[in-house]
Amino acid sequence: MSEAIEIAKKWLNAMNEYDVDQMSALCWEDAVGDEVADPPPAEGSDRIASSYRELFAGFPDSKAETLNIFSGQDQVLVEVRWSGTHKADFRGALATGKFVDIRIAYIFKIEGGKIRRITEYYDGAAVASQMGLS
Repeated sequence: MSEAIEIAKKWLNAMNEYDVDQMSALCWEDAVGDEVADPPPAEGSDRIASSYRELFAGFPDSKAETLNIFSGQDQVLVEVRWSGTHKADFRGALATGKFVDIRIAYIFKIEGGKIRRITEYYDGAAVASQMGLS
């Protein structure tokens, strides 16, 4: 298995353990987290970490199940089934107690043994609907 896939898997494992420090350690300090459905991108490992702290506070039971993983040169594509219950305020939305279950595609760009960029694609309208916001 490629080093790039191992790095992406370590990051996803840390996410499932709510270990933001480990997630950050796997990223370059100037890494970019581009959540396409909710711009602007988070610039820097500190901002990426803040966005995941916010996610884990809003969805404290969240889990990401890896469905598929592919790599080519310095990039890894991971298809994930992500789920969690909206138990606390999240990005301005008051807690609804609703369960969210979506698919996410993560593209990790790996340079020098660390994550340079994470691009995340998911259906934002489906998330809002499942949260009971639309």
